[in-house]
Amino acid sequence: MKRTKKRIAVIGSGITGLTTAYKIKQMIAEQGLPFELIVLESTIQTGGKIYSMKIGDNYFDLGPQSIDTRATDAIDLINDLSLQDHMVYSVNGKEDIYFYDKLHHFEFPTYKGIPAYRKDIFKYDMLTVQGKLTFLKETLMPHKSSAEEYSVSKYLRSRVGAEMSEHVVEPYFSQIFSSDIDLLGIRASKEPIYDMEKEHGSIIKGIHAHPEVLDGTGNYVTFKQGMSLLTNRLTDLLEDEIQYNKKVTEISKSIEGTYILDINNKEQMRVGAICIATEASTYKNMFTHDEALYDLLYPIQNASIGYALFSFPKGSIQREPEGFGVLSPRRNNSFITSLVWLNKKWPFLNNMDEELIGAYFGRTGEEFVMSLSNRQIEDTILKDIKKILHIENDPNYRVLKRWPDAVPQYTVQFEEKMGQIKAHLKKEYPGIYLAGNGIDGFGINSCIRQGNQISRLVVDHIKKRNCV
Repeated sequence: MKRTKKRIAVIGSGITGLTTAYKIKQMIAEQGLPFELIVLESTIQTGGKIYSMKIGDNYFDLGPQSIDTRATDAIDLINDLSLQDHMVYSVNGKEDIYFYDKLHHFEFPTYKGIPAYRKDIFKYDMLTVQGKLTFLKETLMPHKSSAEEYSVSKYLRSRVGAEMSEHVVEPYFSQIFSSDIDLLGIRASKEPIYDMEKEHGSIIKGIHAHPEVLDGTGNYVTFKQGMSLLTNRLTDLLEDEIQYNKKVTEISKSIEGTYILDINNKEQMRVGAICIATEASTYKNMFTHDEALYDLLYPIQNASIGYALFSFPKGSIQREPEGFGVLSPRRNNSFITSLVWLNKKWPFLNNMDEELIGAYFGRTGEEFVMSLSNRQIEDTILKDIKKILHIENDPNYRVLKRWPDAVPQYTVQFEEKMGQIKAHLKKEYPGIYLAGNGIDGFGINSCIRQGNQISRLVVDHIKKRNCV
């Protein structure tokens, strides 16, 4: 029993689980702790949604394509892993917005399309005169902070006006969250603009005070060998701790504050502390025996998205975006949320003898697209790409990747619901912690930040339980 009380299990080996395990292993070694660490992965490989494919001499990411450098969590980890010399920063500014069959590019300073200077509102030819005047009015008016959670659309309309919200800002949120901004909660989304306004009194003042958040060159970083370089390095460092083909199907209480993990429905493991770093659709099924917790977990929703990579003959793009890609508002009646012109975004691809276009597709309410065949999806996305970029050539090749239930939906009720879940776990399952997408923010920086935090909580708990 002494051994099992000192065993830590990390369930899932995506970027969150790997970061958590890496930090726990560091603390065990640095503090000379008598604990055993085990990472349980249900498949035959690590990385989760970070998925790099080699085509020819180059690597292409079919999941998360880059890291936002406007947060430092990932960069700190990259430096810790001595991978900084492999980083490649994005070039050619920011994306254009495709609106009513026209590409719009904002050369002036913006954050998620919102102008840093009010006078620049008159440069938006996609807004009506009324829309511009409404923006000026709303950004001049003081807005009181409220303890009440409300939707992103309601928040933005009251701060920048309906037209700016729907035509300009919405595609930035759709690109990140694949969500309906009418349902997405502003606080639950962990959107920095909310905190900036709260701190400085208005969105414009907040942007002025934080020029580091502005859209532009260098906002994103990747690796020439693909994003998997990051998860592969972590995997190598955790080689002795990772066990593959180990799907945890149930977690139940045991004696002396320990827990029993049911694995593959045929074996069991007793542990003293757990970090669950899987999708909500996975971890909620681990607690079906706890009706109260299951009822809290069950309503958590996830959107299914996809990514398609197309290679076209060199010179095929007749309508070139000024930036490195294109954002598509939901008003365009297209499944595409964003296009990335990979040759233009990443310097190591700009001399390729082909045009490489990546397309993310799928939003909340468009789940039916995932029921189509690969060919139907590819043809639908290809038709939209040709229309947006004025391409007449057929692609040299195409690659499609589906990500079912990949993106948690931060609804208006999400923050309250997650608070109830954490409170229930703390009371009924001390030593069990949830982490990853859908828990405390979205994206690689958020996942790494949670890994840093949860690793300390896990170690502190098991030290206390074992009087270490």
